[in-house]
Amino acid sequence: MKKNLFIGIDFSKATFDVSVIHGADLETAKHKQFANVQTGYEEMLEWVKKQTYLPQTDWLFCGENTGLYSLLLSEFLAKQGLVMWLDNPVQIKFSKGICRDKNDKIDSRDIALYATRFQDRMRAYQLYDENLKSLELLQSYRERLVNMRVIHQVSDKELGGVLQENAAANFICKRSQSDIERLNKEIKEVEEEMKKVIYANEKLNETYAIIISIVGIGLINAVAIIVATRNFTRFETGRQFATFVGLAPFGKDSGTCLKTPPHVSHLANKRIKALLTQAALCAIRHDEKLQRYYQRKMAEGKHKGVVLNNVKNKLVHIMFALVNSKEFYKKDYIRPAKQVAA
Repeated sequence: MKKNLFIGIDFSKATFDVSVIHGADLETAKHKQFANVQTGYEEMLEWVKKQTYLPQTDWLFCGENTGLYSLLLSEFLAKQGLVMWLDNPVQIKFSKGICRDKNDKIDSRDIALYATRFQDRMRAYQLYDENLKSLELLQSYRERLVNMRVIHQVSDKELGGVLQENAAANFICKRSQSDIERLNKEIKEVEEEMKKVIYANEKLNETYAIIISIVGIGLINAVAIIVATRNFTRFETGRQFATFVGLAPFGKDSGTCLKTPPHVSHLANKRIKALLTQAALCAIRHDEKLQRYYQRKMAEGKHKGVVLNNVKNKLVHIMFALVNSKEFYKKDYIRPAKQVAA
């Protein structure tokens, strides 16, 4: 249903700015700032009601997906039965054209204008499943623990290898080793908590069991993919997800000068891309079909990075196919030959 009232929201940690526009008429624009807490959400809703005569079915809220800062308001609006559209900040930024002024008020107005122009692309925010939210929080916490462990590991290795006879260096190394042991224990505890969350939910458990049946996919890879895809509801095809994580190659061809061969974009979720790289390397070693594919392409003279990217693409498409068909991975599976029409 086409909307007629557009509410642009610019989020920050403590506040959010709101601009209301009827149609695309900037002269009707109204602006106000609210606290990014429950009382602020309620005040904002009452304020918007006073700015228009249109029913709530004609309203479209739009904002940048800024993670935690945009989460609570989006859930509040969804529970009220209102349409909230969270879009990629880069997508909104590139749609503005050349901008000279920038502040929160202008940003909220520009987001409202973005909603008026591209409402046909709108995807309404869906309430976050509590189990998925828990998995995402545990995943982020584990990443912080891993990063802390790396810091201690580097300190222990560098100081211990260079300043072996220095008393202070030895003290730091012992403390670092103690911290590493503690962090290893905490990381394992977080991973066990992840499993509990997955096993407690039938849908998550089903998806998890399917994708870890694929050679190379383990707990951490599976959790990252399940969270990023909202349990395979956020993306319709493997190609869409491959583009999201920076695996799908795109070329450029314009006029007589610009001819760029297909290559992956730097606009990607590089964290998941790195996890898929680990999965692909494991699959090449332990899955005979992918191993033969990798060796054949390398023998043809293909660049190693290109072949590895192809393997990652294959894993993504296998995941989506299996989850959609609710089947487990079979190493010895042979694709049926296509029937040729007589």
